[in-house]
Amino acid sequence: MKIETPTWMNQGAGQPPDLLFSFRAEAGITGFDSMREAEDYVVADEIGTLYRLDPLLNVKLLTRLQEPARQLSWSDTGEFGSALLGNSTLVRLDAKLKVIWTIEIPFTCSAIAIDPYGIFTFVASSEGGAIVIDDLGKKAATFETMRPLSYIHFMVEEPVVIAAASHGLMGAYSLNGKKIWEKTLWSNVGDLALIQKTARICVAASNQGIQVYDGSGDSEASLILEGTVNKISVSYTGKQAFASTIEKHIYRLDEDGELKWAATSDVAVTRVDSHPIEPVGLFVFEDRTILRSQWY
Repeated sequence: MKIETPTWMNQGAGQPPDLLFSFRAEAGITGFDSMREAEDYVVADEIGTLYRLDPLLNVKLLTRLQEPARQLSWSDTGEFGSALLGNSTLVRLDAKLKVIWTIEIPFTCSAIAIDPYGIFTFVASSEGGAIVIDDLGKKAATFETMRPLSYIHFMVEEPVVIAAASHGLMGAYSLNGKKIWEKTLWSNVGDLALIQKTARICVAASNQGIQVYDGSGDSEASLILEGTVNKISVSYTGKQAFASTIEKHIYRLDEDGELKWAATSDVAVTRVDSHPIEPVGLFVFEDRTILRSQWY
């Protein structure tokens, strides 16, 4: 639904959004992901509702799961997704939000991520380590990690996962169970995003702002923002980035880290999402609202 720009969006620095659309879930939002090629979004709430939204946040499909999804991850193609129910129930879903299979993972899960084509799901354990589940629900690989992983992203161009713990670890892993590299991080991690075109890694590093690493995990740059950075998302080329802080600040940045827009929300942000190409950003709020912001 198209809405007028809230007052707080116009009270910051830079150019506020030119166009705004909103969606409000039936209950608190527990999961969200974007389908970068299909350009739709998937949302889960506290009462087990699962929504597929079109690019303007209209509801295309709606279903009820047996219990609320604690985490969601969807393929870029939009054809398949994975949901974590409770601590260890993994569900595979199709484009119509129909359940394909359900399996029990033999540990408490800390994070999940499905690959861009919807074949493999990377499942991290809260005790450390991870497994890869294929499209038939079978275990394809096992990993050992120094710490439990909390943030996971697949590379688009190669079968590699970049992941980080909440503190102290970031690594790259191949889908055959091999560690490519691991690095020690000296900050808390609130979120992780990849610049897919250049294989750079952006970390929301709390009071250390945004930390940028190359594809080998070596430090490249840092950007200090006002507040404690807890969420980040970047476009495919890195020309656009969105970040939020615990203090409810929201930032839009360009590829050089220059500020394009900043404002302070009335409600805490739980997720930011950058469109892979267009000047569009989504913000998921604690009050079960999602805003789609667009610049001309």
